[in-house]
Amino acid sequence: MAEVTPKPAPVREQREKKESLKKREAAGHVGRTPDTAKVPAAPSPMRYNIGPPKHSDFEPPRDPLFVSHEPIPFLTPDGQTELKRPIDHAENKRSYRYTHCVADPLFRHKQYYRQSDAKPFGPRMSFEDGDRWMHYDDSGTMVSIEKGWRMGRGNVVAREGRLYYEVKIINGVPAEGDAVPPGSQGQPQPHIRMGWARREAPLDAPVGFDGYSYGITDIRFDTMHKSRPGKIAPPKAKGKALKSKASQPKTGQSPVDHVRTGDVIGMEITLPSLSLHRKVVDGNYNPAVDFGDGFDPVPIVPGVAPDPAQDIIRDRIPVPYKGNVYFEQQDYIATKDMELYADRSPQASTALAALSMAASKGSGSGTTAHAPNPNHPQPALRTLPNSSIKIYKNGQLVGTAFESLMSFLPPASAPNAAAGARPGFDDGMVGYFPAVSAFSNGIAQVNFGPHWWCPPEELKDVEMSGTPKDGPEGRKLRGVGERYKEQIAEDVLWDLVDEADFFAQDGGYEYQGEGRDVPGMEKGKGTVGTVARGMDGADY
Repeated sequence: MAEVTPKPAPVREQREKKESLKKREAAGHVGRTPDTAKVPAAPSPMRYNIGPPKHSDFEPPRDPLFVSHEPIPFLTPDGQTELKRPIDHAENKRSYRYTHCVADPLFRHKQYYRQSDAKPFGPRMSFEDGDRWMHYDDSGTMVSIEKGWRMGRGNVVAREGRLYYEVKIINGVPAEGDAVPPGSQGQPQPHIRMGWARREAPLDAPVGFDGYSYGITDIRFDTMHKSRPGKIAPPKAKGKALKSKASQPKTGQSPVDHVRTGDVIGMEITLPSLSLHRKVVDGNYNPAVDFGDGFDPVPIVPGVAPDPAQDIIRDRIPVPYKGNVYFEQQDYIATKDMELYADRSPQASTALAALSMAASKGSGSGTTAHAPNPNHPQPALRTLPNSSIKIYKNGQLVGTAFESLMSFLPPASAPNAAAGARPGFDDGMVGYFPAVSAFSNGIAQVNFGPHWWCPPEELKDVEMSGTPKDGPEGRKLRGVGERYKEQIAEDVLWDLVDEADFFAQDGGYEYQGEGRDVPGMEKGKGTVGTVARGMDGADY
């Protein structure tokens, strides 16, 4: 009988060795939708070939100019305060953003210009970041408009933690009676909306118009997001969890009907830490591990480097305009994903689903959910866990208006790359701004603290004792005015960092270059870049 030779066993394919969850978390690679686009390891702001500063550039910014409304001045109902329109100042429009700057001889390598500000100093509504037809009082805290809906943003940005501000209705829905006075049917009535808005939100529309802002209406006290009304959810009982629905208003019943003249509305925003936020936008968020708000102290693990601090990169060029000098920079613009997200049409929903599926396949993510969530394949449509907006009326908590707010750190926010802007960089002022919209002579006044009209109990306790409660700083409720002081310190810090960066690039103490003639100063080194063009069209 012939001997049968056994067949060789098939060669098994070698198994792919996968790292454990602990190792991946330590390496910062835990997530479902990692992004392939990476920011350079050590980026620097761009330097431009600009002319030497003039003598006037070293002087502080000039005071803003205002003109009265014609033919009848804008006055508050008591006739004590006039609201005027600012003129001859730079306005944030056409995808450009402007901030005051001044020449400083200490910033030689930074081309002498650093950030500054104009009167009135302090937290207030921004004259540059409001619609050109908005009217303000001398303090910059009252706003009004003559005709259609227009919006203005504050000069303070919320990026993490809990921040609060108040809005008092000076002229709006009547304090008593019907929302429309008898005999005024069919005529425009004054209205106010308030909320939080990102830089991409349009100024010629009310807050809550698109996906970049969240608003509260005075009529019916509704929530407003993507121009879709909703209701404020009453406060939930302690110890009971309330299921979150990404980026959508709550569907509870508001306990009040209208926001009327004389009412004070408190707006509290809660955002997770920037470190957790970056995990979300970078595609490294894992809900099984990242279950907190990111403010708990991170234990030191031997051999594991802590998360590096994120660079603040500001590509800005000084331009003269109407006797002042402004930093001009490419602003963040609305993306196609967010436009489809805010569109009501069935075609937009289909297109958004197609984009999400394409991005999901490209990133290797297996998710099929197209509603905004922290692990959405599109960075612009990722939401922030542990984020919310709560509403107070006359010091009493009404409830939660929104949860799971849209993320804003780049690449969730993107500048106009077609115009030459570099994408992927955080300029330190991206986030949610206090926003107020007015309609048909509606007048509102904002209060950023510390002297509140109707503070919630947590701020009232701080005001009386002078000391906040114990716990991580990010979980303490603070006024927007406190954030303003931090913002000033950050501006100074990053100006110094940029100067030190360019100082090192220019050779440090061995630098012996020659360049621009500066009035009353030695020559400095010129740089290679584009020729700056002022806002008045003249090269300089």
